[in-house]
Amino acid sequence: MLCFETLNLKGMHRLWGRKVSDLAFGEFLQILEWVAKKKHKQVVFVDQWYPSTKTCSSCGHVLESLDLSIREWRCPSCQSVNGRDENASRNICAVGASTVRLGEKRGLEGNPQRAILNP
Repeated sequence: MLCFETLNLKGMHRLWGRKVSDLAFGEFLQILEWVAKKKHKQVVFVDQWYPSTKTCSSCGHVLESLDLSIREWRCPSCQSVNGRDENASRNICAVGASTVRLGEKRGLEGNPQRAILNP
């Protein structure tokens, strides 16, 4: 299973310009979904509004706010140190996997291999 966060690519393009366009992330995801379907794997997208960055992957505590410039933070609940990107990826994988195990998914465009999750 592959888990991704849905992204507002148009909004990112306004902020970062050509850097985002050059990545062709949308095309990458389309190719990835095609390969996953061919290999009978599931691609899971977690809603972009899920607080993956602000949620401690160790204890589940959710920060009220987290400035974009902060790359590492200490959880006030369990004191674990969380790197912004690694923490978010752990949370996205955990939410995607747990939601699929619970069967809380809906297919898109008749494709049972793709699910959009709104935890």
